[in-house]
Order: sequence, then C-alpha cells, then structure tokens
Amino acid sequence: MARKKYIDNQELLSLFEHYLLEHCSNNPRLFKIPQFGNYLRSNGFPQVADTTIRRNKEFRQALNDKLELFEDDTYQTVITYKTLDVERFLMTNRTPKAIKSALMELNNYYKRVVDAAIEYKEEANKLKTRVSELKNEVAQLNENNTEIKEQTALNKELLEENKKLRNLLKTSLYPDIANELLKEEGLLKSDQQLVTKKYLSENIITSDSKISFEKHTHTEKQTIKSKIFEIKDLLDNKTKY
Repeated sequence: MARKKYIDNQELLSLFEHYLLEHCSNNPRLFKIPQFGNYLRSNGFPQVADTTIRRNKEFRQALNDKLELFEDDTYQTVITYKTLDVERFLMTNRTPKAIKSALMELNNYYKRVVDAAIEYKEEANKLKTRVSELKNEVAQLNENNTEIKEQTALNKELLEENKKLRNLLKTSLYPDIANELLKEEGLLKSDQQLVTKKYLSENIITSDSKISFEKHTHTEKQTIKSKIFEIKDLLDNKTKY
C-alpha cells in the first residue's frame, strides 16, 4: 500500500518557487532543505518531513535546474557589461509605470552583478588561503626532505665507519676478544663466552685505562731474585710443600 502524500507535487513546486524568491533572493545556492521543511510545516503542511522533500523526484529536478541556470546566469552576468542607452531607455519607457518597472529590472541586474562579484571574491580568497597553506606544506616537506637527506648521509657515514671498525677488530685482534668487545657494544649476539670479563678488564686498554710512563728501576739482581721466588712458588704449588 502506497504511503499517503501530505503534499502534492504541484503545491510543493509552487511553494518552492515562492520560498526561493522570498527567502533566498532567488539564489538556489542559499536554499537549504531543513529550512524549507520548517517553512512548509509552519504554513499548512505540518506532517511533511525533510526526507519526503528530498525523495521527491520532481522537486530534485527543479532544484538541479535552478542551480544549473544560476551557474550559467552568474557567469554571463560577470562577463557581460550592460551599458545604459538613456535616449532609448526614455523612448521605450514613456510612462512612469514603465520607467519604474525598467528601473527595477535594471536594479535587479546590478544586484546580480554585485552578488556574483562578492561570490567570486569569496571564492578567490578561499583559493588564496589554500595556495598559502599548500606553500607552507611544500616548505615543510622540503625541510623534512633536507633533514632526511642529512640523516641518510650520516647513517651511510656511520655504516662505513662501523664496517671499517669491524674489519679492524677481525683482522687486528684475537677473534674471541674481538667478539666479546662486539658483544659489549651490542653489535654481536652470542651466548658463548670464551674470554672472561675479568681477563678483558685486566688486559684490554680502554679510554679509562691508566698507563704509567715511569722507567723500570729494578736491578738485574732484583730481577733474578724475583724469578727465584716465582720458581719456588711454582714448585710449592706442584708439590704442596
């Protein structure tokens, strides 16, 4: 069963024309369905919903036609300059009533010119703002691109330096010691440990190591005596004397 119509198409289109003229200055761009719906509900059609208006095919077609015509008319208004031929105007409009009607028509024309100019100016301002925003975005992207290039160059330099240092460790150090040093720096993952941390701390020179440059003052006699004690300690350890 079809739904009951709370307003017929002819009434809807007639009220649409009246509303557009009285409340939107005949500018379909200013037309909004919610406001038009309130207008209908306040003027004898309380049960007409906004969805009913939107779904009406004839109404939608009428609105689209108005928009297309307005776009074309606005464009023509902007590009066309209408001069006033005073003599022809007076000859064509001889009575006060005719002059009044012609002046009203002329006034409406210039109103459309002003409205169109304002609209295009607002659009131009929006475009200028958008252009400025895009320029700022481009500048930011260029800045980010420069930072990325600098970081990439630095990363490449560090990778090359790291490669050289790893090669140096592999060729100039005992492999197991080199591996332990790499593990300490987090550059090598391995659970196997062949060199103790104590050995590393006692036998590897680091930036914190203290190096003595004092001359060795032991005499040959002291050296021989020291060796004797070392041999005795070795024998004691072996024979448990």
